[in-house]
Amino acid sequence: MSDGTQVCGAPRAADPAAGDHVDQVRALFDTKAIGWPGKYAPAGRLAGRLTQLTAAVRDLTAIGGEVLDLGCGSGELARHLAEAGFLVTGCDIAPQMLRQAEAADQRQQVSWIRLDPRWRTLPFAPRSLDAVVAASVFEYVPDPLAVLRECARVLRPGATLLCTVPDQTHPVRWLEYPLSLAARTPLASVAGAAWPRLGRYVTYLRISRQRRAARWWQETAKQAGLRPVPLAARPPSRGPLRLLTFTLPGRAANTADASGLSQHDAIGGLE
Repeated sequence: MSDGTQVCGAPRAADPAAGDHVDQVRALFDTKAIGWPGKYAPAGRLAGRLTQLTAAVRDLTAIGGEVLDLGCGSGELARHLAEAGFLVTGCDIAPQMLRQAEAADQRQQVSWIRLDPRWRTLPFAPRSLDAVVAASVFEYVPDPLAVLRECARVLRPGATLLCTVPDQTHPVRWLEYPLSLAARTPLASVAGAAWPRLGRYVTYLRISRQRRAARWWQETAKQAGLRPVPLAARPPSRGPLRLLTFTLPGRAANTADASGLSQHDAIGGLE
């Protein structure tokens, strides 16, 4: 990351437990940064996300719209959206991830912003964005409602929030539930210290806290002033993530098709 990359986001009020949690999230993804772009390579297990999420944004947002990739990681989706014709800003709390993102953005298509891990306010004016994309972000935040409200604040009326969350109906999530309980035991900490790869998985199970049903996300988004908006129908898939789409009430969302719509598309990949 160059010295020109912005560092933004007012810290939240002191909360030792939440602070420790977000520091663990930042540290985990910094350790994953070197290998993260490979997951989005053509043969990578997250490659399909680029096409799926970009298609979803195009369904709901006019080309040329201003899009925030919140929790952009190493920037593959942000660059993909920019190549599709959107004006994109990528934000993340992990500086090593953002170094990867900026280094790969040789055409400087995307604006990159590093958020304080304890950020409270996104560095955007009210009603200034046409879409916010948060792929595998909400499962890690201490207060989903606060983040949903902040997303609603920066969206223009009729603009869209697209987010992926763990699909609690997927068999992988059934298996992760008992593993997440085991991950909180002293033995898991000892084993994780001895085997770094296992340690990263144990940390993931500990910090991926927001394992909620789809209806919970809908009700929480409603409290933030957002309402569900459907996507154009696509061939069914069965991934461990669920794509949810919401709009800030106002003008009609830019949906591509009003018939046969589904609020919940499955997304492949585990992280």
